[in-house]
Amino acid sequence: MLMYTRSRQRLVVPFLLPALLVYTLFGFIPLLLTVGSSFTNWSGASLHRPFYGLRNYVLIFMDPQFLNALRNTGVFALAGGVLMFLPALFVSWALTQKIALRGLYRYVIIAPLMLSVVVVSLLWKLLYNPVFGPINNLLRLIGLSSWALPWLGDTRTALLAIVVATVWQQQGMWILLLSAGIERIPEEIMEAARVDGAGEWRTFRSVTFPLLWGVFRLLIILWIIQALQVFAQVYVMVPFGGVGGSADVVTTLLYQRAFSSSQFGIACAMATFLLFLILALSVLTNRFTRRDRLEF
Repeated sequence: MLMYTRSRQRLVVPFLLPALLVYTLFGFIPLLLTVGSSFTNWSGASLHRPFYGLRNYVLIFMDPQFLNALRNTGVFALAGGVLMFLPALFVSWALTQKIALRGLYRYVIIAPLMLSVVVVSLLWKLLYNPVFGPINNLLRLIGLSSWALPWLGDTRTALLAIVVATVWQQQGMWILLLSAGIERIPEEIMEAARVDGAGEWRTFRSVTFPLLWGVFRLLIILWIIQALQVFAQVYVMVPFGGVGGSADVVTTLLYQRAFSSSQFGIACAMATFLLFLILALSVLTNRFTRRDRLEF
């Protein structure tokens, strides 16, 4: 048995080595280069990278555009989390009940995940079109012409419109994982709650929801990572951040600074700050949402 265990341990390195090499080459080394470049005044057009110290970090926090993009990123993460969480919770519960065409409903909900982000963004850009878009045409048809807005061209609605498109595509993953979490809860626990006199709502609130908390923690952390890195949706639906930067987020702004303004040092400082922000929020979320583990 001891020899078998040792032989298995010796296989760990050969199996991990290819993945480790790929990660080092395409992940760790670019990360170090980005952090290092954030302390330089690099233009991106030459090998000369004059040392700039912490001035890039001082400059980004004195930049109104960066502060606006940071605020928009926070709004995107918060609004998207709320719109993702509540519907996914109740839809996933509904899909675990004995209802007709349950398989069809699951397919329809999960289908958007099969589409690329660019395709989804272009699709919703057409839906939001103020002239021939189906959304505004429907509003006019039912007598709500005053609600027919240039959704992506209005500073009040541009960011929210992108949030809705993102949630529409990504919610299927939340529903899929939550449904799997609900289905793995033993039926005996649910029946015991009902025998004790708990109704469906009380059973859901006091039994189902606490037993799903581990799945929620994972999904919340994944959403924080995804939301703070959002780029393609904004870049495709609202080029250059929209009117007055109303939909600008950190990633789109750093892209503009790097490839439009040739301020790679500034862009790397923004990317490094975003990296540590994601890391800090993920760690804090994991810590403050930790609960006693429930075995079932």
